[in-house]
Amino acid sequence: MARKAQKKGTTENGTSYKRGSAIDEAHQKIKEMLYQNELTPGQRIICLDLGRRIGISITPVVQALNRLEASGFVSYVPNTGYYVSEISEEEAAELFEARKALELQVLPKAVKNITEEQLSAIQKNFSQQGHGLQELSGRKLAFLDARFHLAISALGGNEFINKLLKDIFEKLYLKYRSENISQTDPQRVLDEHREVFEALRQKDVDRVISAMRHHLDSSEQRFMDRLQTQKEVVMF
Repeated sequence: MARKAQKKGTTENGTSYKRGSAIDEAHQKIKEMLYQNELTPGQRIICLDLGRRIGISITPVVQALNRLEASGFVSYVPNTGYYVSEISEEEAAELFEARKALELQVLPKAVKNITEEQLSAIQKNFSQQGHGLQELSGRKLAFLDARFHLAISALGGNEFINKLLKDIFEKLYLKYRSENISQTDPQRVLDEHREVFEALRQKDVDRVISAMRHHLDSSEQRFMDRLQTQKEVVMF
């Protein structure tokens, strides 16, 4: 007897899940809560309460949390429970190192492959960042930043590298407290993106690589400074 095809659902961030699997559905709904900052780094997760919020029984919720623990987004403390993971300085440094290696690697092909239509799409994202400086939260601005970078890396034509970069961005932003993004950071990021975009528009490979390297180095320094400040506040 043929099995019925499982209907698919879609979360707000665009990922899909099979409605027929309670574990998959719980996993995606919890992930969406991370995206929406409804679950924040360091927060304790009460499984029963979480199940009520997403409308799924506790067993699939716990199994979904175990899956998120395996991918590093959730931590389990024996006799205490689950917590939303917070990024450490060591992990952040490793993620930025990987990010630099991947993003800089694809730039020559990205410059070679880019079309006027694709350039316009990147410019649109860049414009959205400028318009959103005063209106969007730090987390949402961070996602606009990720889209800008992923749009450029996609031009390199290597889907595997792009997937790795998506995973890196998720780790960096979902495990990073949104309040750590200072009021001055978005404007600096916008200025650095402008340099990258102008070099890309002129199809100047050396200039694009130089601008992107400067931007990534600066982004890492800002990120690490905020983590250090957070640690000092906690120590008090």
